[in-house]
Amino acid sequence: MKLYMKQKGLLCLTFIVFYFLIESITFRWVDFSFLPQAFLVDVLFVLGVASVTLLFRSHKIAIIYMTIVLAWIMALFLVNATMYSVYFELFTLQQLTLIGEATNVFNFEFLSIPSIAFATVISILYFTWVIILWRKFNRNKVFINGYYKKTFSILAVIFMLIFLVFSTNLRTIKRYNSAVYITTFKRSSLEEYGLLAYYWKEAETIVLGNVINNYSEIGEDIIPVKDSIPTEYFGLLKDANIITVLVESLQPFAVNETLTPNLYKMTQDGIYFSNNYSENKTNFSEMIAMTGNYPTFPLLVNSYEYDFSYSLPSILNNGNNYNTAYFHDNVGSFYSRDKFMDDLGFDNSYFHYDLFPDEKLWTWNGDYTLDSLTVEKMIDNMDFTSEPFYYYWATMVMHGPYNYGSGNKALFEELGYFEAIDQAVADGVWVNPLENGEEVDRLRLRHYEAAVMDFDKALGILIEELELAGKLDDTIIVLFGDHSVYYHELQLKIHDADSSEYYNMDLYKTFLSIYNPILTEEYLKTNETTAITSFTSPLNIVPTLFDLLGIINNQNMMLAESVFSGEQQVFYSNKLTSFFDDNLYSNDGYEIIYNKEDVNQAYIDAFLAICEKQRNRLEIVNYWYDKTKDSQ
Repeated sequence: MKLYMKQKGLLCLTFIVFYFLIESITFRWVDFSFLPQAFLVDVLFVLGVASVTLLFRSHKIAIIYMTIVLAWIMALFLVNATMYSVYFELFTLQQLTLIGEATNVFNFEFLSIPSIAFATVISILYFTWVIILWRKFNRNKVFINGYYKKTFSILAVIFMLIFLVFSTNLRTIKRYNSAVYITTFKRSSLEEYGLLAYYWKEAETIVLGNVINNYSEIGEDIIPVKDSIPTEYFGLLKDANIITVLVESLQPFAVNETLTPNLYKMTQDGIYFSNNYSENKTNFSEMIAMTGNYPTFPLLVNSYEYDFSYSLPSILNNGNNYNTAYFHDNVGSFYSRDKFMDDLGFDNSYFHYDLFPDEKLWTWNGDYTLDSLTVEKMIDNMDFTSEPFYYYWATMVMHGPYNYGSGNKALFEELGYFEAIDQAVADGVWVNPLENGEEVDRLRLRHYEAAVMDFDKALGILIEELELAGKLDDTIIVLFGDHSVYYHELQLKIHDADSSEYYNMDLYKTFLSIYNPILTEEYLKTNETTAITSFTSPLNIVPTLFDLLGIINNQNMMLAESVFSGEQQVFYSNKLTSFFDDNLYSNDGYEIIYNKEDVNQAYIDAFLAICEKQRNRLEIVNYWYDKTKDSQ
């Protein structure tokens, strides 16, 4: 028995050693320290999982068990390494619901070859060691009568100790036990608790359901209501038409007076937010610009019905008699948009086969339908005579990869975009951000700029149509970028950064403008320029529109305020699960991990206070969507 237990101990130790090896490599890969901050929690989980090998009398079955678990841990390393290198994102179990969409947009460039090499080396080491153990065990075979009776007491003691520790009031243990919606700050949570503890807690949340302590425990059935505070522009554009455009990957460096005159007009004649930042997946940014929020867990609209009565389309459609429609040149099933947009309150949704019924869907190689063609089809389905209207367009042509699809390269050449770019560079009126970089990246940025030019052409068509209909002065046009140009790591190369600098907020600078001649005229009465330099994000769009329309809303459902409120703003990124503005970055809203120079303590204190307010509102938003969901 003693020899046999030594053999089991070797197997347990093997699991523990290789687990910590994989975990430490994972942590360093995503720029954590080598081991979790709450190391006790990590050790307890590893000990518990390793001890399960005692349940198998057969060494062979025990080895199979720990190999399967370690393979899963290795898979977590590879997925996190890949996602972090491409998106600065970390994997959550909830993202498995989006595996179909992820497969569609996957590009082999995304694969992290170094991580695969590390995984291969570790796997070879592991199997070599296991083979050595197996041969040693076979030379010293031991048969134990009543094995389970003799090991039960050992297992009972181990799990009792683990249970007792998790029942203590140790600060680390209490924080872990009380953690709700652990993915809200997944970076700080993963760094604190480790792989096994983090994913166990997330799985527990998924299986047992989401519970918000501050509300569920006191039995409240409604969320607290806090009326928004009107600004000086409240109701200025009451009953105005709205066109919101999510411009795929649009960043300010692409806007140029010569190459993109219509976008440039938005920065000069509209309210332009020169310090706007965003970093989220497109579908998150999309909803944020419709609701002013997004919960910290995925909304499974194919499985549940949610209450979106606070959304902009719902309020405009149901309470203000707006004609509402959503447009996107993709299939409706992608991100379940066909169902999602209907739930959000849109009267109609138009997707690829609605706009181009006789054309096959493009592939994800960069040959997307030109925005200048899509807008023509959209206009055929827009009614500018039925006022008021609210139209939302999510564009496509600027989506990566860049310089791959031969079809769009030929079209850009034919339309003279490349020639115009080259001439602008020669004339010194536009500079390719990667002009001095590798040729392949310079050409990718050139291709991206051509795609921006095509959207600019589409914008010009839309503006002209509004002018012809006499609706331009009565319409608010909102243009915003959903995220940076991350394909091929272009945003890193532009800023001469690497993946360890995820906290560099300059990587996430995006475009935002609000255009309306009446608003511009009124704003210039008290301001010298239409450029607003204070920090903004897509979270500001919905509360600002409510403000301009003269609609009081529940500010507790908004994660930011109107841009005209004068309040300091902070952005919560669902993708990065972090807070930041243009000066400070925090993984959890408690600790500043990066700050620019000349940031005083008063500013830091104000930033952290806003983070706390955001945390509270995130909790309310989570509670609302969890409380109101109904199974279909």
